Amino acid sequence: MHIARRIGVALVASLVAGCAMMPGDSALRTIDHRVAHVSTVAANAGQKVELFVRQKAAADLLAGKRDMTGRVVLMVHGATVPAVPDYDFEYKTYNWMATLARAGFNVYAMDLSGYGGSPRPGMDDPCNIDPKEHPILAGRPSTAACKPGNRTQFNTIRSDWDEMDAVVEHLRRVNGVQRIHIIGWSAGGPRVGGYVAQHPQKIDRVMLYAPSPTIAGPIPDKPGPGYPMTLQTREDFEKKRWDPDVRCSGQVEPGVRDALWKSIMQWDRIGASWGPPEGVMRGRAATRFGWTRELAAKVSAPTLVMVGEYDRLAERKTVYEQIGSTDKVFVNVTCASHFLVWEKQHRALHDASIEWLRTGTLKGMKRGEMRVEPEGQFVRVGP
Repeated sequence: MHIARRIGVALVASLVAGCAMMPGDSALRTIDHRVAHVSTVAANAGQKVELFVRQKAAADLLAGKRDMTGRVVLMVHGATVPAVPDYDFEYKTYNWMATLARAGFNVYAMDLSGYGGSPRPGMDDPCNIDPKEHPILAGRPSTAACKPGNRTQFNTIRSDWDEMDAVVEHLRRVNGVQRIHIIGWSAGGPRVGGYVAQHPQKIDRVMLYAPSPTIAGPIPDKPGPGYPMTLQTREDFEKKRWDPDVRCSGQVEPGVRDALWKSIMQWDRIGASWGPPEGVMRGRAATRFGWTRELAAKVSAPTLVMVGEYDRLAERKTVYEQIGSTDKVFVNVTCASHFLVWEKQHRALHDASIEWLRTGTLKGMKRGEMRVEPEGQFVRVGP
């Protein structure tokens, strides 16, 4: 057991929970950790909680004392799907954590409160959803005469930054490094970007995959009235959110969605028992979630931004333009959607992340724009 103490708003400790080998590549080790933290989420503020963190690295890297400088990577998930189905997805070549681990990185992925293996205060009660969503449950479980126990939304982004700092401090300490690399997808973009802006001394290089846009400030300190939880069916996820942006032949491989939904449900056993036979994905409701243009301008670390061409490309390029770093590269991935990580072009994410985190360059570029062609080639755009 490892315990660290910090002076400040919260006491941060780290408890290593599981160190057993997981199924998969025999050359890699997968270790699950519990990082202790004093919560700043409204529903359990002030309580000591444990945040789930998965680690993956080559077995020989973890054998003996190795210099971890430049090797430690933290991956932060988006708004709906937890860390393991995002980044440690055990299906063919889609496992991003494993790819980075084979490339020599010591890779971690965390679940924020409300997701996966981390606490979900107020989310196990089906009465804590908007009554408009009760029909989704169709009596599984019953919401007859429901009275919500929580009358506020789950959180603001500020509690996410607090939790990220607990994990970053832990990773810096146990690995003996001053700085780590960090990756964020979608809503993980504001989480990562805002965190980096506030803690530049702790971060080496940054990768933002399909980052959510900045918002006009101020960022609220407390969640507003409402309900802490939302529900999403598999049909909502695939037919309404994903399919409209599947526009190329072979963009989504047959079988990948079945494997993905199975993984999502494995990390939400409560949600798996609700609603339709295939379950529902529970999400949290955040209040005015996002980061500001002012925070984006304070990001000074080398930053790579990658976006699928069918994923609100112009909006996400604006995020790239607002980032203050002088070393930054923007990549438009053709024949790809917001869910690129589970599509044919996923290898572009993997390959780009390895080079960027190693060298701060992409195909030798420190700044500028690139395009990934349908067959995976990286092509420079402009001068």
